[in-house]
Amino acid sequence: MKIYNWGKTIIISGVLKYGAKFPSENVLTRKFGFSRETVRGALEYLEDEGLIERVRGSGTYVSYKMEETSKKKVGLILSYFSDYFFPRLYDGIKSIMDEENIQIELAITKNNLNEEANYLKKFLNMNISGIIVEGTKSSFPNPNVKLYEGLAKRNIPIIFIHNHYSNMDFDSIEMSDAKCSYELTKLLLENGHRKICGIFKYDDIQGIERYRGFMECMTEHDIIINDDYIRWYSTKDFDFKFSKSSLNSFYKRTKNCTAMIVYNDEIAYKYAEFLGTKSEKFLKNFSMVSFDDAVLGDRDFKIISGVHPKEKLGRMAARNIIRMLKDKDWISNNYSYRFPVSISGGNSVKIIEE
Repeated sequence: MKIYNWGKTIIISGVLKYGAKFPSENVLTRKFGFSRETVRGALEYLEDEGLIERVRGSGTYVSYKMEETSKKKVGLILSYFSDYFFPRLYDGIKSIMDEENIQIELAITKNNLNEEANYLKKFLNMNISGIIVEGTKSSFPNPNVKLYEGLAKRNIPIIFIHNHYSNMDFDSIEMSDAKCSYELTKLLLENGHRKICGIFKYDDIQGIERYRGFMECMTEHDIIINDDYIRWYSTKDFDFKFSKSSLNSFYKRTKNCTAMIVYNDEIAYKYAEFLGTKSEKFLKNFSMVSFDDAVLGDRDFKIISGVHPKEKLGRMAARNIIRMLKDKDWISNNYSYRFPVSISGGNSVKIIEE
């Protein structure tokens, strides 16, 4: 059902359009970590609903055609469509938009500024009523500021989700990333950990904020952060930073650490699997905390994680953009919100002696 829901969402939302090639069984098996039989069952559900068509000797293709409508349209710009995150966020937004009979015009930038610029230009030339944006490379000042200003001048409301740009003054709906990171770090410290390493993403502001919370908690407890214990990565260097040789290098530098804080659950489980290949005994005695509270397959090792509100965030973003559409002074009024910190349960933190 997880694979089916992901596949249905990327088709219905228009990420993959009619005639596009759908990921193969091999790709989906690697992506989700389930068996080929499970993947095949998900594809059969999608085919039975007329969403995909499997062509012998050629592959699987999208067979669903989106209908053109005269509905009011709201643009939705996202950086990624990850398997564990995107469907629930999109469902939250869509549930509110459907109530208001508003169509979603989806765009995925893959964290590329050129792609963001192309979609903003497209929206400028369309009959778009408002835009929900997940920022691209949000830790840096954004060069597409003129395009955003052009949209605002046309009285097209804009609200950000997950992040925001330092050189623009638009409202945003986000997790309390720094506070959440502080609490996760504090949990490790309360369980006796002092040598804590970390993996953070530097091209999204979430990564910077999560590092800031970690740093503030460590320094408040008079613990010096060893720079060799921190690994930074970006969208562009992801494959290199998480290659086997690169992970081996990081592992050698951090073998003395007893715990780790990680940018998100996807990376945390990826590194946990790597540690398991090095030593199952080491992994059993090692503590990890992370962010997003993602369910990634059936695992005995459940990482304690900062809960991302997913559907709630999507619904709030949709409600707020609808309110902004009716507000002539939306630029001056406040539509921002920060979700309170919530930590999931798990068995990934062990108590150690001083």
